[in-house]
Amino acid sequence: MSDDPYSDEEPEDLDADSGDGMSFLEHLEEFRWTVGRSLIAFFIGIALATIFIGDIAQLLKYPIVSAYGSAELADENLITYRPMGVISVFIQIAFLSGLTLSMPFVLYFLAAFVAPGLTEKEQRVLRPACFAAFLLFLSGVLFSFFVILPLTLTFSVRLNMYFGFDLFWAASDYYNMVVWFSLATGAFFQFPLIIVILVYLGVIPVEKLRSIRRAVFVGLMVFSAFMTPGGDFVSLPITTGFMYALYELAIWVGTRVEKNRREKEMAEWDDLD
Repeated sequence: MSDDPYSDEEPEDLDADSGDGMSFLEHLEEFRWTVGRSLIAFFIGIALATIFIGDIAQLLKYPIVSAYGSAELADENLITYRPMGVISVFIQIAFLSGLTLSMPFVLYFLAAFVAPGLTEKEQRVLRPACFAAFLLFLSGVLFSFFVILPLTLTFSVRLNMYFGFDLFWAASDYYNMVVWFSLATGAFFQFPLIIVILVYLGVIPVEKLRSIRRAVFVGLMVFSAFMTPGGDFVSLPITTGFMYALYELAIWVGTRVEKNRREKEMAEWDDLD
């Protein structure tokens, strides 16, 4: 530091403005507000879910009811053997419902936080990406709930019946499987969106995606074997096939994105000429 009191040099300020006119502490404060709003939305979603917790619990019985063929048989075989097991059921139902209800608002808050730091090109993809992320998450949850889980549980029930075994389901274990498998599937359904965004930003060319098709298919098969409850030969190929179809959809969308980018670049070159 200079001893000259009239020196033009200013001491470094840890609270100096960043490129978008906000200091580090202002960014930190804005991030805190973003997290706070997201948590408020999440807890409001949980509160709304709590009001209708009975109806939601009945709805989440669909896979096991589909497996047994009737609600009466499903209720007879869905038991709880721990006094506090019902608390686990309550928490898991409220968590899934609260997360699903609050996700559109959480995505909006996150988009509003990161938007000022993005380039114009990145900002153009932010809003449709958030909307697509929610739709893909919801699609993954519905796909696991109405397709994968019923098929898996039906296979398990029929196999036990064939051997003459009585199959009882602990309520906490059943709802744990339904909630976390649905969330995992919804999260995994984001991967085609990530691929399309990377193509749009020019990080990954579509030709590269085409060249690794076989490796991706094998990887999805292995992942589905770990992710699918039971890993039976009915739900496993359906899960793998659907996820690979999403990958092909990402390639198709990415191809159109690259084509539009090339046409725009050619038009700009023509304007310069």
